Amino acid sequence: MSTRYKAPSLKEIVESYEQFRKVSGLKPLGRGHHIYQLLYNSRQLWQGLLTQDLLEWWWKKRDTEQPQSHFARVLSVVPMMKYASARWDIPQMPALPKRGHFIQHVPHIFTNDELVSFFSACDTLHKPRRNRESLLTELEVPVMFRLMYANGLRPNECRLLPRKCVDLRTGIIRIEQTKGYIEHQVVVKEDMLRLLFKYDIAVEEILPKRETFFPTSEDTPHRNDWICRQFNCAWYKHNTDRATAYDLRHHYVIANIYSWREQGIGYGLTDKLLALSKSLGHADISSTLYYFSLVPAFEGEMDDSLESALECIAEDTVI
Repeated sequence: MSTRYKAPSLKEIVESYEQFRKVSGLKPLGRGHHIYQLLYNSRQLWQGLLTQDLLEWWWKKRDTEQPQSHFARVLSVVPMMKYASARWDIPQMPALPKRGHFIQHVPHIFTNDELVSFFSACDTLHKPRRNRESLLTELEVPVMFRLMYANGLRPNECRLLPRKCVDLRTGIIRIEQTKGYIEHQVVVKEDMLRLLFKYDIAVEEILPKRETFFPTSEDTPHRNDWICRQFNCAWYKHNTDRATAYDLRHHYVIANIYSWREQGIGYGLTDKLLALSKSLGHADISSTLYYFSLVPAFEGEMDDSLESALECIAEDTVI
């Protein structure tokens, strides 16, 4: 029977857990993770210790939270708690809250006119305050959203993108900080590469030797709410339908699928499906197949071709 010791401070537990993730081949959680919010509150109210009161406070639903976001916030710290409980004598975790009903967002399908007006708004963005932050924002917004649109990057993949991962000679972008640790790479087309090149030169004049490709004035990644604000500012300038920055990624996938139909149903479908799935960083082909349900033109038209493609993929993955 293993011996469990008295728990150290929460800061030491977090550091130990991050080191455990590192040696296990997992990426660091980052300062924006809920674990660091828990640590901050522990320092403010519980002398930096992991106490039963702290856990019960964290587990409690906030007045402004929906059941789904409450569940996600609590669940995010559970792996660290399990790690700690196996090593130290720590307070017992309360029962997980109910998950609540999850309503899946239906992606907005952009029309050509909507895209033209949206990117026009991005290009004419003007911040009244002429400081370094506003100058960077005016440069970043048109390029970042075009990168999502043209290559299907997730918003978080764009905002966390290190400059070293963007090869402006070959047009290859390595996506290292991504959903589910599925590292992958994308290749941008010549027009997008030229835009990235001009952007990089312009930003370098404002923030020399930066490490973040889309940086704040402090050379750190933007927060997720920054992307939401910039998208809403440009989108709702000319449009009223609900849309999100993530819908630019959805549009990229759907546009690719539509192009397959124009080339002929079933022609090279297996290779196209695999290539698209890998470029999107999907862990499973089923995530890519979801988009076929959003393309009405395919309804009942490509069932046989898709079934054959999936059979080929299954055969190739059998060891």
